[in-house]
Parts: sequence; C-alpha cells; structure tokens
Amino acid sequence: MAASYVAEPSARYQTRFVDARARQCRFIVTDVAADEVVCCGAPTSETSSWCSWHRQVVFVPSRHDRERRQVA
Repeated sequence: MAASYVAEPSARYQTRFVDARARQCRFIVTDVAADEVVCCGAPTSETSSWCSWHRQVVFVPSRHDRERRQVA
C-alpha cells in the first residue's frame, strides 16, 4: 500500500494554545519556553488531537501495524 500525501498545514491556522478549541490541532509550533505557546490550529478529525500532518509526526506505527497493512 503506497503512502498517501498529506500537505503541511497553513500557518494561518496557528493559534495560542490556551485559545485552541475542539477539533484544532494541538501540536506546539513554538518553543515551549516562549511567553505565548502557539499550536498548529489546523482542523482535526473528531477523534484526534492532531491534524493529519502532525499525526504523522507524533504517531509512529508499530512493526505489527506496518506488517498488517502490507498484508491487507
């Protein structure tokens, strides 16, 4: 199964972490020591804290998951 392309989210979605709402990506895009921490803010699925782009960064499939996908 070929990997599908996911575009990097636009910076226009970025929002202060404390202002992030439901279904906005929580991936931190600033230094966490900054006065105002900023997160990605791009739309997410209902079941994820991260947009498609950042989900690829924070989630690494286990070997078992990769093998199962290759068989399917």
